[in-house]
Amino acid sequence: MSRGSAGQLGDTSDEPVPWIEESGTPFQYDPLPTGDDSIRLLELEPALSPEDPIRCKLIRAKCNESYHYEVLSCDWRSVPEPQVPISLNGRTLDTPPEIWTALQRVRLQEQPRLLWTDAICIDQKSNNQDQTADDTERNDQLSRLRNIYQGATGLLVWLGGAEDNSDLVFEHLDNCRRHTHINWCLYTGKALLASRRLSQRPWFYRAQSAQELALSKKATILCGRHQSTWLEIMKCSTFLGMNDYYHPLKGPDGVTHLHHLRELTRNRRVQLWDIFLWNRHCRADDPRDKVFGAMMMDTGIQFGIPIDYSQDIVRLFQAFTQVVIESTQCLDILHWLGTTQKGIHVLPSWVPDYSIVNPVGTLPRIFSQSATYSIYYPFKLLPGFEFRPGNILAVQGRFVEKIEKVADELQKGAAPESQMFNSTLRGWESLALDVSNKRFPQSIIDAFCDTLIGNDEDDLVIEDDHSPYVRRSRPLTSRVADKFNAWYKQYGTGVLRKVDSPPATSSLDAREQRERVDRHLRWYSHHMETTSYGRRFFTTDGGSMGLAPPHARGGNDIVFFPGGKYPFILRARDDGTYELIGDCFLYDFDVFALFQDRETTTREFLLA
Repeated sequence: MSRGSAGQLGDTSDEPVPWIEESGTPFQYDPLPTGDDSIRLLELEPALSPEDPIRCKLIRAKCNESYHYEVLSCDWRSVPEPQVPISLNGRTLDTPPEIWTALQRVRLQEQPRLLWTDAICIDQKSNNQDQTADDTERNDQLSRLRNIYQGATGLLVWLGGAEDNSDLVFEHLDNCRRHTHINWCLYTGKALLASRRLSQRPWFYRAQSAQELALSKKATILCGRHQSTWLEIMKCSTFLGMNDYYHPLKGPDGVTHLHHLRELTRNRRVQLWDIFLWNRHCRADDPRDKVFGAMMMDTGIQFGIPIDYSQDIVRLFQAFTQVVIESTQCLDILHWLGTTQKGIHVLPSWVPDYSIVNPVGTLPRIFSQSATYSIYYPFKLLPGFEFRPGNILAVQGRFVEKIEKVADELQKGAAPESQMFNSTLRGWESLALDVSNKRFPQSIIDAFCDTLIGNDEDDLVIEDDHSPYVRRSRPLTSRVADKFNAWYKQYGTGVLRKVDSPPATSSLDAREQRERVDRHLRWYSHHMETTSYGRRFFTTDGGSMGLAPPHARGGNDIVFFPGGKYPFILRARDDGTYELIGDCFLYDFDVFALFQDRETTTREFLLA
């Protein structure tokens, strides 16, 4: 059995033209045997006209057999209704409308096309009489996804019909392809706007999309009547960079999201944190999807966890987290999902909820590739960490200080200058003035300026390589004071002080000065919003301030674990264990002094 050429793809009509079998006999799936690599392939019959009804056949095959088939992928779960009937093995099968449209789009005119698509090749319907058998087959098929993707000749990605001037994007690519230039021209004007809208298509925000692209030999992107290769589609756009690209008020930057996806799918080993930087912004049809998707990628980590959708979610998330911590010898994974409240409440406090979408409160250095650290920064866990019965993570660390007071959370819905934003910020400023026994020489407003954006660049490096290691001195005036002044004049409540406009620079005229202030305002606004939203301001009994998760309370402990990027906030329990509340930014935190202080001892903390 062989597939036809990818050329002469069928066009799509505006409305589905369903095929209705005269007898109305519904299609029934024959169960597949488990454990012998059996799969179903879909033979899509040809048609001369897009209006011809869709007729298909299901063929039983094995993953190791030499069938030439393509994987057809589309976002069929977003709009599952109303179902549209097709002919399958001479009977009627109701399919999601997006699958019907995708089949019509890829259908050839003169020969059959052999496909694999999960919407049809896996029995998606529940049989109330034998639910266990259906779940067993579905789970068995999903465990073979890696082999199915790798065995296909290619991947066909159906983004949907032409919308929002998407034709302009593909026409631009066609022009670039014809001119055969090494460097393709960037999108401009309406094509640029269309490319940004295209980057928001739901298919790019499926947790499964990365593994499909990474494991396929080649990928073709289909949108309306147009098509391009996957690698071509991003050649004409620029993007923000490879750091965190999520804004709590605007959402993820779509173009940068696609560039990250492209980097993940270049058929090379990828870092696990790169995968989660991308899939944090993807929805999962099943809470396990993101974990299993990451396990299918080449990260160099031997997970030893079967891809089994019957696994308990809590046990799966815990086992996955444990393997990552043991493999990396660090706690980076505990920082990746910010401060968003877990939807799965029975997870141990140290186990992230990987099903969270668009988490807020991720601190600046978590996904940064530009932070500069001393080689003496404690990146790795200290010996003696272990996982114990009772869902306990035992880890070595040092107590830093306690939270004294906390202000309200800056919630995601509080837009700048809104009443909620102003009220929250006023509370933060008032609490900052209440810092007792201030331990740092900087002014309160300079410390507040750096805290709101998580600025700790001086805390990560030392003056020289001679022991005892001395942290680099932080300047008395914040390095970003001009940017903060521009922001505070626009958004500050005046509790800290009345901020005048930055002094005019003689070399700048009035227009240039306004542009400079505007740049400062945009810069600080972006960094403040991406850092502070989803967190609450706090002060400590040691005379400092910081940003904590929403559930932090006065009296909670601030602890630093070697292997972490930031200190963590813990809450003691009566049984001697601790609840991990989350990470925090702590102003004027000297990790080098902490671990050279002979009066402070390293001790074991039991996280449960």
